[in-house]
Amino acid sequence: MHRLAHFDALTALPNRRLLLEQMHAVLLAARNGGELGGLFYIDLDNFKQINDARGHEVGDHLLVQAAKRLRDLAAPADTVARLGGDEFVMLVPRLGRDPGAARLQALQFAQRLRDSLDAPYTMDGARYSSSASIGVTLFPKGAEGVADLLREADTAMFRAKDQGRNQVCFFEQGMHAAVQERLALEQDLKSAVANDALATYVQPQVDAKGRLTGGELLLRWSDPVRGAVPPARFIAAAEEAGLIARMGARVIHQACAALAELAQRGRALSISVNVSPRQFRQVDFVAQVRQALADTGAPAHLLTLEVTEGLLVENWQDTAERMNELVALGVRFSIDDFGTGYSSLAYLKKLPLYELKIDRSFVQDTPGDPNDAAIVQAILSVAGHLGLRVVAEGVETQEQADFLTSRHCDGLQGYLFGRPEPLAGWLARIAA
Repeated sequence: MHRLAHFDALTALPNRRLLLEQMHAVLLAARNGGELGGLFYIDLDNFKQINDARGHEVGDHLLVQAAKRLRDLAAPADTVARLGGDEFVMLVPRLGRDPGAARLQALQFAQRLRDSLDAPYTMDGARYSSSASIGVTLFPKGAEGVADLLREADTAMFRAKDQGRNQVCFFEQGMHAAVQERLALEQDLKSAVANDALATYVQPQVDAKGRLTGGELLLRWSDPVRGAVPPARFIAAAEEAGLIARMGARVIHQACAALAELAQRGRALSISVNVSPRQFRQVDFVAQVRQALADTGAPAHLLTLEVTEGLLVENWQDTAERMNELVALGVRFSIDDFGTGYSSLAYLKKLPLYELKIDRSFVQDTPGDPNDAAIVQAILSVAGHLGLRVVAEGVETQEQADFLTSRHCDGLQGYLFGRPEPLAGWLARIAA
């Protein structure tokens, strides 16, 4: 009964209950004796992918091997525990009395943990890789209890994941405030989405002669307390909170409604909409687009879905199949922020693409910067040979526009031609 209550059945490591009991004792001893200790929160990276792809039996074997590697690195006074899933905690009570030396020793130990867990795992003759993100907090620092220490180490671990995974990160006081602010932002955003408080704006796109060809829809959020929240900030929060699919579906429906209204007034202008990878991979995404087109009667060939190169890195066949389904409806695809991703150029000839968008980071210093100018010309050349349309975003000066049009850039978008404005006002103005 004692073993069932205090130890993990799979790895035979102490469980959360026993860990907390030992943390209470170690923390009390550290306060009385002046010895600094460390708490290491360890999360295996990409474990869920292995578990889903190869089954729970393989996943369990990997966890057992990971537990053994942690035990092998632990000193007799250390505690290695499994909290559940792929999360482990190591309690190291003796790192010395000097704060600087203790931090250095903790860093070196965390790096040994990371290197050990990064080594390939062999199961049934197959090799698997699963690195680890590690968060570290030192104690005692003040009046923190064991729950505070666990929360600090957990927070640092998530920061390590945010920094690219397979990292070691120490808890800093500002992290807790940042986590609280992120949670508050997500809650406010959920309320804004539920109350339809996000505004849809449009930024015009023009051709080489400056004639209006359409626009890109953009979301804006003005919170009563926070004021105007930058899109980069609330879009990232929407991704983390699982709101992006709902927000994206609404914008696609608005785009179709706008296209239908323009068509009724004899304006054959295109509308572009950004689609996040998470939204694109929704099981019913194709059905959502099909339904939006059917509900509004919008001309599908004037709807352009902008996706980033990151979408093309994983699940290549599934991505291509879904894109082909949408192209069969008449929808067109554009690669947004082209040139800033890491995927192969092979997708340019394998996927049903219509357009490339040159990222503003390349446009802003042209034609003055020879490197950016060369990149822009290379993109235009590749697109021209493949029969793809090109739009340059972030065009702010006439000099930039002249450079782009002289190199046969099809479309331009930026402050030189118009700032984002509310969709309703833009429609009323151009469709009059």
